[in-house]
Amino acid sequence: MNINNIALVRATNIIPFDGIVRPISNSPYLTKNIGLEFSTRMSDFLHEVGIIPGLDESKMFDDDYYDEMVALSSKILKEYLPYVSDYNSFVLFSLNGLCPDDNEHGFGNNTFSNKKCAIIDGLNHHIEETISLVPTDTLIKGDVYLSNEAIILIEEQTFANLSEDQKNMLSNLNLTIKTFTGSLKETVYNELKNSGKYTPEILSLSASTRGFLPSVTSEMQIELINKLAEYYDLSQKRYFNLITSKDESMPKYDEVCNEFGNMLKVQEYYMTIFLQKLLNKLNAPKDMINSIEKNLYSRVFMSKVIELIKSYGIENYKKFLDEYNEELEKYQRDGTLILPKEIVNAYNDNKKKGME
Repeated sequence: MNINNIALVRATNIIPFDGIVRPISNSPYLTKNIGLEFSTRMSDFLHEVGIIPGLDESKMFDDDYYDEMVALSSKILKEYLPYVSDYNSFVLFSLNGLCPDDNEHGFGNNTFSNKKCAIIDGLNHHIEETISLVPTDTLIKGDVYLSNEAIILIEEQTFANLSEDQKNMLSNLNLTIKTFTGSLKETVYNELKNSGKYTPEILSLSASTRGFLPSVTSEMQIELINKLAEYYDLSQKRYFNLITSKDESMPKYDEVCNEFGNMLKVQEYYMTIFLQKLLNKLNAPKDMINSIEKNLYSRVFMSKVIELIKSYGIENYKKFLDEYNEELEKYQRDGTLILPKEIVNAYNDNKKKGME
């Protein structure tokens, strides 16, 4: 085995019509974040009023039931959350298989198996831009230009719904386009198996497995990845551990040291705008509106926001929220949504001016 036997794999709903996979920082990106303080307080409220159903204690030890309820609770909660954006100057890939869904490991944030597109390319074409080499969390810095050996897998109905211009853009790419039906995970596995050079594995998020479930070839794959990381001086930390590390001796530390702070700046930007509009709508006290930025992580403050929403009525809040989110979706569609990197650049410019 050598580097030519390692495939980068990425599941996505964003088809790279121009052959370029862009990080979130360079994209007009919107998401619902269930990990913010406002989200936590909203979740408590939705449970309180029964919009998110309670758990049946008699089924608590049924793994399938628990996973279903986690996924349902997350889905309902997101319907009551504003869009925010995120910052990530890296594109994340898995190695020689599709990254597992979070709910396979007891939590429910990221789901990959339901994506409409998957991208496969050789690690050897992108090793110079690689920051971290981990089976489930391989990071490549900046825009990723797919090689002529790349394969883009697109769900059949999704491909049928593309415009002729979009199909023409894909056909003009110097790479392979294939459609699939059924399981994306199985499709990726079979594509790797039939490639003649990539050995497919079943990936795992459990640290004890070191990224791959045990197989005839998994130990050889792990050994190869470790050797490549050492040879190219790459980190083997997972994404979150990588961007929150304070270890300046870590390989390519300068490339990652600002990531977490930039992510917070982008999330704070969106939450501040949303809460300003919401609290003005709710006729909140001026001192409350003026103190949003310093209270974005305050449980007490967000609990007060929820109390105002209760008085306003959850149906009225939902109507306001839907109109707010639809406006952001419109900006995203017409290309006028601010990019995460522009938010960070503006923040840094203002900070620099303040120091002059």
